[in-house]
Amino acid sequence: MKKRILAAAVAAAAVLSLAGCNGSNNSTSSTTSKPATSGTSSAATSSAATSGATSTATSDATSGTTSDTTSKTDYVAPELKDDGAQLTIMTWSSNSDTKNMVKLFCQEKGYDESKVVVAECGAEGEDAREGYKKRILETDEDSDLYVCDADWIANYTNDDSLSVGMEALGLSKADFPDAYSYTLSFGTNDAGVFKAPTFQATPGGFVYRSDLAEQYLGVKTPDEMQALISDWDKFQEAGKTVAEKSEGKCSLQATEGGLWQVFQSNRTQPWVVDGKLVMDNAEDFYDIAKGMLDDKTLANVPQWNDAWYAAIKDGTAMGDFVPTWGLANNGTSILNNFTGNAESADNMAICAGPTGWFWGGSYFGVSPKCDNKTLAKEFIEFYCKNADSIKKYAEQTGDFVNNKEAMNAVASGDYSNPALGGQNQFAVLTEAADGITLSDTATKYDQTCKDAFNNAITNNWG
Repeated sequence: MKKRILAAAVAAAAVLSLAGCNGSNNSTSSTTSKPATSGTSSAATSSAATSGATSTATSDATSGTTSDTTSKTDYVAPELKDDGAQLTIMTWSSNSDTKNMVKLFCQEKGYDESKVVVAECGAEGEDAREGYKKRILETDEDSDLYVCDADWIANYTNDDSLSVGMEALGLSKADFPDAYSYTLSFGTNDAGVFKAPTFQATPGGFVYRSDLAEQYLGVKTPDEMQALISDWDKFQEAGKTVAEKSEGKCSLQATEGGLWQVFQSNRTQPWVVDGKLVMDNAEDFYDIAKGMLDDKTLANVPQWNDAWYAAIKDGTAMGDFVPTWGLANNGTSILNNFTGNAESADNMAICAGPTGWFWGGSYFGVSPKCDNKTLAKEFIEFYCKNADSIKKYAEQTGDFVNNKEAMNAVASGDYSNPALGGQNQFAVLTEAADGITLSDTATKYDQTCKDAFNNAITNNWG
């Protein structure tokens, strides 16, 4: 059964990977992948005692003339203009982060808000992916910067018709010494050109009902909870205890999707290596997720709907893995939906969980049509380099920013999240972020492959 399901997952991901490969517009190179350096935060390492050494299953993801291996060439950044009347940042309409960032930037720098314009290129990120291309390649509309998700930033950094290296703004990786290293890797294309910094690091933790944890596990603090779920063996054992003591009424983990986010962000190799689809820690994930499903320790409710939020509110599930952008006390975050959008919640808490992990992140790309390079550089430095301004943004929004100095200051300060009973989530998550060692694994196939794999798993295990 397990081999059949994994084979179906491999086949589904391979088909979609091939489709993405054939349909890509990549003028720099196709994906030239290198094995990543694995560290102690790797899910493969953390779950070794549960499912044995990580096995790697591969499937040919390409055929015919399609190839993922090309020679690397020296990159020379184009000369950008600097006579634009305003800085135009492209994003999608539901991305409120960019609009808030523009307000703070203009306020702190003394610019009129008309100096920086947000251009909406679709309602969601999926729309924006095509909207950016059309605006850059097919129109005369102004386009200086754009926002890309971590899942699809490689589609832009590997296409010179859509992006330019940071050196065009007079910047390099060396200008971001306090950035979390995995983010610099995601912003670097296959030829080694650094094209996209990010203001966000997006580590996550395990968010749970503290009242249920005390009732079923006997723990009263996040530190005590962490001791019970600090690796995957302990996590599964804690789940069995919860199921037993609740007489099957409560599962430790709400969603299979939450588990998958933790594992897929701990991959030790890219999805595609030398034209082959690499499943990496697929069996580790399958063993744990399917075992928890069978043991009734995984509620297996779907993400992103009322059932997910209701499972935590009504106690069907004790908790779930939530990234930093889901923890803001803004009335619409994942955390607030768990609490019914309450202004405060004394029964919610967070701990690091079995391993460091991350989910998503918004990266800044530079359009080849950029005609305001001085202001573009200033904006990127404000949010990706300057610790003081980045710290202020973190404190105002609850976002986890991509600067260790800033985050360590917030973590050791008096920040308090009322939706976590006053807990400072940054004190937990800065340590988690330091444990993310993932690097050199980003490819333009990431979203396609990880979604196809996960869909094949859930559609076949019944």
